[in-house]
Amino acid sequence: MRFIPNTAPIRREMLEAIGVSDFEELIAAIPGGVRFRGELEIPGPLSESELLERVSALASRNRDLAGFKPLVGAGAYRHFVSRVVSALLSREEFYTAYTPYQPELSQGTLQAVFEYQSFLARLTGMEVVIPSIYDGASAAAEAVLMALRLSKKNRVLVSAALHPHYRSTIETYTAPHRTELVEIPCSGGLTDRARLEEALGEETAAVVVQSPNFFGAVESVDELAAPARDHPALFIQAVAESLSLGLLRAPGEMGVDILAGEAQSLGMELNFGGPYNGYLGARKKYLRQLPGRIVGETEDRDGKRCFVMTARAREQDIRREKATSCICTNHGLHILASAIHLALLGTEGLYRTALVNTRAAHYLEEKLVGTGKFERVFDCPFFNEFTLRSLAPMDEVRKKLLDGGFIPPLGLGSYLGEEELAGTALFAVTEIFSRADLDRVTELLGK
Repeated sequence: MRFIPNTAPIRREMLEAIGVSDFEELIAAIPGGVRFRGELEIPGPLSESELLERVSALASRNRDLAGFKPLVGAGAYRHFVSRVVSALLSREEFYTAYTPYQPELSQGTLQAVFEYQSFLARLTGMEVVIPSIYDGASAAAEAVLMALRLSKKNRVLVSAALHPHYRSTIETYTAPHRTELVEIPCSGGLTDRARLEEALGEETAAVVVQSPNFFGAVESVDELAAPARDHPALFIQAVAESLSLGLLRAPGEMGVDILAGEAQSLGMELNFGGPYNGYLGARKKYLRQLPGRIVGETEDRDGKRCFVMTARAREQDIRREKATSCICTNHGLHILASAIHLALLGTEGLYRTALVNTRAAHYLEEKLVGTGKFERVFDCPFFNEFTLRSLAPMDEVRKKLLDGGFIPPLGLGSYLGEEELAGTALFAVTEIFSRADLDRVTELLGK
């Protein structure tokens, strides 16, 4: 028998500690009319072996997600992650480490953060990068707050092609500041530059654009950043699929002032609601307003290489009124996972993986359009996500794919609640799909 800590003596002890005489007194504040007075239809007690058998039978009725390949992305992507990553993460010196409050005792953690910062700086082209933001949505919101502090203005232009979760998080973060958020519409799946130029003004603090955007399209970031600089306003680029940076031009080369990124696609599995791996990049002159920690390399008194906290701007590190963020943790394992993953791939491996992703996505898009059952919604460049309109009901599309072992794409009409996108689907393709997989998807949906 397993011990269930709910015996009569234990209940009496808990009630005494709370300061009530019995359970009825404990729930006296709940009106009697809303209390459940009947009996639940629960089977009788089971032995441990019977219970395990029963639970196993129930579990077997579920489909194992590992047996499906997802055609849905929208900010969370399944990529191949070598078992080397999990093997190294499970080492006790990494797995039990936490925020390096005492840098002199946390050299391994600090070195991992330093190397990951260096990887991201090379990948993004930004002068300074901080990891350890909760996720990409939080990074986007922190980037906006950073722009408000730097500009002393309170109006932000947000592309309609920004991930809706990122937009919601920005709204939550800026609500206490009464920030005016102005949506810039899209045209053909891309941010409308003409409408952006119309909305810009001297009171604009920042412009937020995602690329590749929520519809999978690759924005002309340098062209959108140019009018922002003229007013001037800070230009913020959000990146949900960081693997794209292995193929596309670096944000730092295109006039981006602040970069808000999500590194889930760099060495992390899908966590189903768990934390991901956000980061922020910026120009060096904005260093003091970055909300986080930066690790630097130096020498100790014996001339040996060592690592220190060069900048610490969180309220757990400095006086609260001077802090730029209330983030209170260090995603050490996530940072290390991404660092190991990038080190394993190397420059050439990262480029080739990104190339496989975009070639596979374009292959599937062409095949599906060629069936005559789908039509293009937007005519613009994309990385590994694309939007198509289905001529068959979306319910049929989902059923055929599920029956064939694939997780269906995201239905944009129902997800965004927009009539003009009814019947459209956002497909995502990564390197886990073989050519045979893509041909099978085409076969299933082309009938």
